[in-house]
Amino acid sequence: MSFRVPRVVVISVATGAGLGALAGYAALSGRGAVELGAVRIEGIAGILAVSGILALMGLMLGLILVLIMQTLKSAANGGNE
Repeated sequence: MSFRVPRVVVISVATGAGLGALAGYAALSGRGAVELGAVRIEGIAGILAVSGILALMGLMLGLILVLIMQTLKSAANGGNE
């Protein structure tokens, strides 16, 4: 059984990870560390932490979009699926 990940999910995860890497790099350049709440993370770990958080947010957005698209497709077919 093979499972194909929808393109919208892959794009949103990649975009979130890319923006997270840029945000982490900008925080390191400006303040020298990434601050997540009360935790201060320095170096590449800070970039990875922010990138991972935004990638997970992108994953959730992509999954929501897939569910909305499937619901609209089912509604267009009259709910006969």
